[in-house]
Amino acid sequence: MADDSTGDAGNPPASRAARFTTAVRNLFASPARRDATAIIIGLISGGVGVIVGAAELPLWVLALLTVLVAALFLTVERAATADTADKKVWWLWCALGVALALPVGSWTYHVFFDSEDRLTYPFFVEGDDQARILRSSGRPGAEPQIGGYPMPVGETYDFECVGRDSDGAVWLKFVAGNYWYPSASLSPVGDFTISDMPTCD
Repeated sequence: MADDSTGDAGNPPASRAARFTTAVRNLFASPARRDATAIIIGLISGGVGVIVGAAELPLWVLALLTVLVAALFLTVERAATADTADKKVWWLWCALGVALALPVGSWTYHVFFDSEDRLTYPFFVEGDDQARILRSSGRPGAEPQIGGYPMPVGETYDFECVGRDSDGAVWLKFVAGNYWYPSASLSPVGDFTISDMPTCD
């Protein structure tokens, strides 16, 4: 039986690691592919920035995200200034790994650290023909957000806690993200009142 432990001309076949490295080098050999990779990395980091801006995250999560984003830009910068093709491939591979760590880390946080069973309270969004949506604010009493999370009137949404603005008016915090709405525009759905809800930390 033929011995397949050697390649052509009696040379040992390339290891899987060597073949993988060659495949990655060939992938990033094209400037267009390198540019596409940089664009994808930038989009991922930009998406994380939007999530961070909308969500209310613990300090340690914000610190970790800051480190990861800094590492991302560092690896991209190193890839752009590397003096050999091999170094460019290596740093682009590192940048892609860091970029992938961001969504994976976000999913891990959501599943293992932010998945506690929180008691929520459904409210009906009141309105009329003139006010078709209820705009969110970033904190109780603040001006409506330009983007935010607008709620169409006539729908029911879940809220988790209450807060007060400087005038003492009650605001409700949406169950997801850092979005606040005046309680005067919301009606409880179910056997509870706003006084039964916890105060937001």
